[in-house]
Amino acid sequence: MSFEIDLSQRMKSQTRTFDLHVRFTTTAKRTVIYGPSGAGKSLTLQAIAGLRTPDAGRIAFDGDVLFERAAGIDLPARQRRFGYLFQDYALFPKLSVRQNIAFGLSNGLGNPSARVDAEPVRRWLRAFELVEVADQRPRDLSGGQRQRTALARALVHSPRALLLDEPFSALDPSLRRRMRTELDQLLRDVDLPTVMITHDPEDLARFGEEAFYIENGRITHHTENTMQTSARNRFEGTVVRVREGAVNDEVALAVAEGIQVVATVTRESREELGLAIGAKAFALVKASSIILVTEAEDVRLSARNQLAGKVARVVPGAINTEVVLQVPGSSEVVAVVTNESAAHLKLAVGSMATAIFKASSVVVGVHAS
Repeated sequence: MSFEIDLSQRMKSQTRTFDLHVRFTTTAKRTVIYGPSGAGKSLTLQAIAGLRTPDAGRIAFDGDVLFERAAGIDLPARQRRFGYLFQDYALFPKLSVRQNIAFGLSNGLGNPSARVDAEPVRRWLRAFELVEVADQRPRDLSGGQRQRTALARALVHSPRALLLDEPFSALDPSLRRRMRTELDQLLRDVDLPTVMITHDPEDLARFGEEAFYIENGRITHHTENTMQTSARNRFEGTVVRVREGAVNDEVALAVAEGIQVVATVTRESREELGLAIGAKAFALVKASSIILVTEAEDVRLSARNQLAGKVARVVPGAINTEVVLQVPGSSEVVAVVTNESAAHLKLAVGSMATAIFKASSVVVGVHAS
């Protein structure tokens, strides 16, 4: 899936003229457009969604042309089939959770019935654990429930991609960390291409598999490092063992006293990176690649990496739970497990667990000299 964006628009007011000229292409699962307020982020996202018509340019998704001024193409927002999560969620205050979600299926000619029971609505009520509050109104919901309701409304019509407009800016700062974790988990579950706009560097670090920096209406530069930004675990260390194999080589990094992280790399990559004994390197592991087991479980598995520690933090989400493990002598290890698994393992702050991950799920890198 790819976004191809090339658009221009001039905005005029009594006091200023603003020119937007944005051009980029991305195939990343998560793309972040990052910049200060007034840089043109919202204008760009609205143009992609079909909520605003540029003066010139071309917008395409997965090869389908959505807008092309020269050819007279300008598909309306509904035909573009994107889910849009508004900055303040834009929930209808007089409609229930069920009706708000069902509104995503309506043609805009009237509010959904209070007894609406369409299967897509039931599906997202279940998936986002909103069944018990389905008949409540937004004012009676927690911040997380409001976010899930808005996301369910964006997903109920089976969109091809999601567009997120500063999804945490309306939240109290104390809630933002928890909401980032919850949204991160939800996005993993729905597995759709996502474009987010934000001015917050924490959002950029958490969601930016590919990031485009916008200033004064123009993309000034971009970064692309999928593993760096999506990996929740980073281990700094020294290469202490290299074992050559028939296809791939095995590299072991000492990351703390008595603790090693083992990775498999191709011979070509190992030689190109200079991964020899004594070399300084780092290992990256995605939270979703880690399996957790407790002391009561049998941990005699084939996975090469097994790090035991104490649970330091448990952050439940709508579907998954983020667990932070403190490994003695090492940094924290972050894992994401299903809510069912977390309950089955009885994971709680202070309990012991072991993080297990395969050598093939580890990416090794070296610092640029």
